[in-house]
Amino acid sequence: MNPSQHPGPQGPHMIYQAEPNWQHQMRHKRDMITGALHPHIGRTIRVTTIDGHTHEGVLAHVDGHHAYMHIAPHSHPQGPYRPIYTPAQYNQILTLVLFELLVILLLA
Repeated sequence: MNPSQHPGPQGPHMIYQAEPNWQHQMRHKRDMITGALHPHIGRTIRVTTIDGHTHEGVLAHVDGHHAYMHIAPHSHPQGPYRPIYTPAQYNQILTLVLFELLVILLLA
């Protein structure tokens, strides 16, 4: 069963359906972002997500759905939400969803 459907007395009830052109547009955007990021693996970047979070670090890997950033020591996300980090959390890989990236800056 599709997770967007719930069985009811008369069968499944659709609660969401994407617009017909959405799939093509999202694939195009995903491929465009992947192509823009892939040549910069190993370089320092700053990304801003659609939710206003900013992260800075070294781009470690890009696949068809995610960008993986190695977060540098003393690097904190900027924006409306600032989680508290402990020293054990530094030097970790941050996984970002490609569709949520709004701005990507090459820093070094």
